[in-house]
Amino acid sequence: MKINTTKITDYLLVYLLVAFSGIPFFYRARVEVLLVCMLFPLAVFIYRRKRIDKLFIAYVVVAMVIQAGQMLKFYYLPMTSFLGLHIRLLFAYLIIRTVGTKFPAYFITLLVVSVVISWLFYFPSYISSFESLLTDRITPLFEHPFYKASNYKVPDNLIVYTANTKGEAIGWLKRNSGPFWEPGAFAGFIIVALLFNVIMSKQLLNRNGVLLMAGLITTFSTSGLVVLGLLITVYVYFRSNLLKRLLLLPVLLIVFITLYNRVDFIGAKIQSKIAFTSQTYNTRFKSGLTDLKDLTKSPFVGLGQAKETRFAGETDERTIHRNNGVTNFLATFGLVGFSLYFILMYSSFQSLCNYYGFDRRFAVWALLIILMIGFSEEYFSKVFFMALSMMVILFAGRDETIDKSHV
Repeated sequence: MKINTTKITDYLLVYLLVAFSGIPFFYRARVEVLLVCMLFPLAVFIYRRKRIDKLFIAYVVVAMVIQAGQMLKFYYLPMTSFLGLHIRLLFAYLIIRTVGTKFPAYFITLLVVSVVISWLFYFPSYISSFESLLTDRITPLFEHPFYKASNYKVPDNLIVYTANTKGEAIGWLKRNSGPFWEPGAFAGFIIVALLFNVIMSKQLLNRNGVLLMAGLITTFSTSGLVVLGLLITVYVYFRSNLLKRLLLLPVLLIVFITLYNRVDFIGAKIQSKIAFTSQTYNTRFKSGLTDLKDLTKSPFVGLGQAKETRFAGETDERTIHRNNGVTNFLATFGLVGFSLYFILMYSSFQSLCNYYGFDRRFAVWALLIILMIGFSEEYFSKVFFMALSMMVILFAGRDETIDKSHV
């Protein structure tokens, strides 16, 4: 049996992209760890004789211009913040450019495998002795020697699974975090995999789709399930004729309304989050209002990533913690950076739809879904989501007639 080293290398590269975006062992490490790991994609990039694209150069130049605007605004731009952004951009670009058009397919496979592996730990965790064994005896063996200092406790994890099963308004049910920092984060990455799966296979209920949706359900993520409902609705609209739409869409609407009213961790949880907007607790809505207020201080180029400018020097992580990834990204990079980033994200999904012969209008809904999952988590400064905004480099202008053997 011949070993396909190219395929194995590509899977490792995509895994690194995901790992440094959401797996605590990697993304909670110091930036020096990312720098060392970047040598691998850089070496493969050079070995495969890839060339740097003009769009990436423009991307970096625009990022520098925004950073220059922040420096002129506040007369402050620490080198760590400046370089940190460009290190992440380069890391994302090297991987996505090296892997090429198979990137979405490899990501789907990685998420499916992550779901299956998570069940090997998640379902036995209903046995209290098993979860105690994980947290007391096994996860301490996976403590990272180069964790970045933080007021937040790093979740108990063994790289392939995070023992973080507790949640809000779930009762006796436990929540599945998969390998990510919390269940909601796992749900968000699953949603992206489902988007890719729908576009590439033009199916929602194929093997990958069913496994991914089953995994999402075990996260019991309110936002994840709401977004899944929207994705199912949009899929029915795009993949059904008029008669099926007229029959199925009202049924879906009734089901979603019933779930909202009857299932506590969906309807009741959303209402409780809205009710907390006037309190000190940083809910997604409270964070959003605070971020929009912050944005008024520097609406065009934002407040930057440094705590000295973004949070006026406040350093306590619980005080400056933001739950709303969309508005936090807006406040950090301003209207210019925010708009360009998501225009590229939209273009990436549009080019992906075109490449696989899927209705290009779906890209609008894909972007909306990405924004909805970002409403709950800090995704958009992660290298994986930076890579999504660069995906247009891979698929723009390509012919729809392709070899789909890897789908």
